[in-house]
Amino acid sequence: MCLVLLCTVTIGDEIREKYNDITNDSPNQVIIDSDSHDVEIGDEIILKGIIDKSLIGGAPSDVVILISAPEGSLAETFILSSPDQHGMFFYKLPADVGGMWGFEALYNGVYSPKIIVDVVPSTKTGKTTLTLSGWPAYPRVGDEVVFKGRLTDSSGKGVPNREIGYQSYSSDNWSGSNDSNSDIEWDPLGFDQTDEIGEYNFKIPVIQEGGINVRVLFPGDGQYSPSESKVISLMGKNA
Repeated sequence: MCLVLLCTVTIGDEIREKYNDITNDSPNQVIIDSDSHDVEIGDEIILKGIIDKSLIGGAPSDVVILISAPEGSLAETFILSSPDQHGMFFYKLPADVGGMWGFEALYNGVYSPKIIVDVVPSTKTGKTTLTLSGWPAYPRVGDEVVFKGRLTDSSGKGVPNREIGYQSYSSDNWSGSNDSNSDIEWDPLGFDQTDEIGEYNFKIPVIQEGGINVRVLFPGDGQYSPSESKVISLMGKNA
């Protein structure tokens, strides 16, 4: 337990030190930073941050991460991340288009300084990125959840007329993540095809209460490499 605590505190200190080294600014109550400020299209932007203990009460609330993505991106305008007991929070998202991405963190009315991540075309020919979003996040039984996303190539251009498959995994004990989990048996739900600009959409009915996790896969072909979306976790509730 002491080792875990020491590691967590050390990582939090590293986030602060790295941020302050870049900005030459005094410590802030809310800090967000990225593992790298220069990434390629198709790579993940890995965000890390820390909340000052003075802002955290008995139970931490969610951090709102505000996203300013370049034109053409299907990234959300904001997402939520739950800080741990030490005030640290994490999130990662695919860089689906090139350009300057901006990120801010908001916690209990206090904003972090904005950081910029420069996304450039990938040097790997045929590399693809698959985005996914779903709404509503807290559906009721009987609702339909609408999912949408986009398949893009190494330059950020949409890849048209390609088949994608979507799968689900129902569990109240697994919250979902961007990481693959080889122990999970995913259930195939259906297929869709990207349109002329690489976008796709589909709907999934909520038939019972409980957690459901959804992901989308592109198998790849002779021109483009396979890719996998992040996992979207939903919680169905009775009406």
